[in-house]
Amino acid sequence: MTIINQELQQIISRPGPPRDRLQQVLRDIFQARVDDNGFLQITPRLRQLKLAPVDPFFAASRQLVIREYRTNAGLRQDELGHHLHLFRSYLDLFYLNAIRAFPGVSDYQKLLAFTRTYRLRLDYQTSSRYHNRCPGQFDYPRNMKVQLLRNSWRLTRNPARMIELIVNIDTGAFVSEWDQYRVGPTNQVISAPTAYALAQLAAIANTESFNYGVPHGQYFVYPWLRKTHQRLDVHQPADSLIRRRAKRAYPAPPASRFVDVVRGANDVAVWQSLSPEDRQRLYPEFVDWQHASHGPNRGIANFLNYHY
Repeated sequence: MTIINQELQQIISRPGPPRDRLQQVLRDIFQARVDDNGFLQITPRLRQLKLAPVDPFFAASRQLVIREYRTNAGLRQDELGHHLHLFRSYLDLFYLNAIRAFPGVSDYQKLLAFTRTYRLRLDYQTSSRYHNRCPGQFDYPRNMKVQLLRNSWRLTRNPARMIELIVNIDTGAFVSEWDQYRVGPTNQVISAPTAYALAQLAAIANTESFNYGVPHGQYFVYPWLRKTHQRLDVHQPADSLIRRRAKRAYPAPPASRFVDVVRGANDVAVWQSLSPEDRQRLYPEFVDWQHASHGPNRGIANFLNYHY
């Protein structure tokens, strides 16, 4: 895969219009095409590609997308934008492949090993509401969101909060659509929505999502980047049929009853120490207190220290 990495760097970094370079990556490197179920298929062997979250390809690609799609239509502007939206799933897969090569029992431990190696800090500050979808009545969060890089002051190719990971708080496993997809006889991803059981749709609905734009979070965002996340990631083109089915089956919890329990690494251990019965009892109190306080959410550990 080293040759592929080099080719990606050459294409993404050479002079020329952003559109031409983005098209060349999709067409010439990945031979991307959208199938009858609206799922982007690529050359099968490239699904094994490993790109560390700090690989310059990610920030360079983000920069090209930001430059090419400057209107409020975002990626809904044209067919290439639609394909780039669907390609976000593969960007997720490439960095998942790389992180999972690090030592650790759980995915979360492997992620921490990666951050120690590169001396990076995780951002736990962005809401995980849309990654805690459930089919019935919502009681408390099962998943947390962590992002990389935590912050960046770079004027161009800014990598702040670009890489997104969803982690099951109890098990430390990544929650990813790629752990559910299967391949068929032609080694293409089986994309028919009916090919997957309802339980498998949970990870597909709650999966991670690479950010072309720069989310605000709790950190500084340059003025010219402040609307990019809404334009390029939130107001998005159509998903594949399987993702649409998954999100219908697993609606997001109401905003009025959702508050993240994890705002830092310490909150993970504290939440894991609570029994399901204690979580059922404490979480509504935490939500009510957080809404009443009108202050920043400092996580479940701070709440328990303050009240108990």
